[in-house]
Amino acid sequence: MKKLFILMNHNLMESQIKEAKEVLKIDEIIDLSDSTWANIDPDKEKITYELTAYKERLTAEANKDNYLLVQGDFSATYSMVNFAFINGIIPVYAVTKRESKEQIIDGKVVITREFIHARFREYEQ
Repeated sequence: MKKLFILMNHNLMESQIKEAKEVLKIDEIIDLSDSTWANIDPDKEKITYELTAYKERLTAEANKDNYLLVQGDFSATYSMVNFAFINGIIPVYAVTKRESKEQIIDGKVVITREFIHARFREYEQ
């Protein structure tokens, strides 16, 4: 059974779930994200301790060739991507298309940006 483990700061969009199932052939999606992942303290010099629970859970539940969708704090993401490579887990990230629209409303320039899921891309070593 192929699993997709998630470490992100927001929920998956329907288009991402669809791609995971159809393109990556995912049978089960497991969200590991929590308030710790979303709020890694920027004042800490080292964050090894904060990542321990995620690594332990992946060690216990992930098999080789499962996927880890990981995005967030740069250092935490870097560490988790390296962990995935070492353990045969395929690390991926979501790529988006950005569309912006500029309008004048009540004499003000209002810019709106839409982020549209394009694909999952594997991290490269």
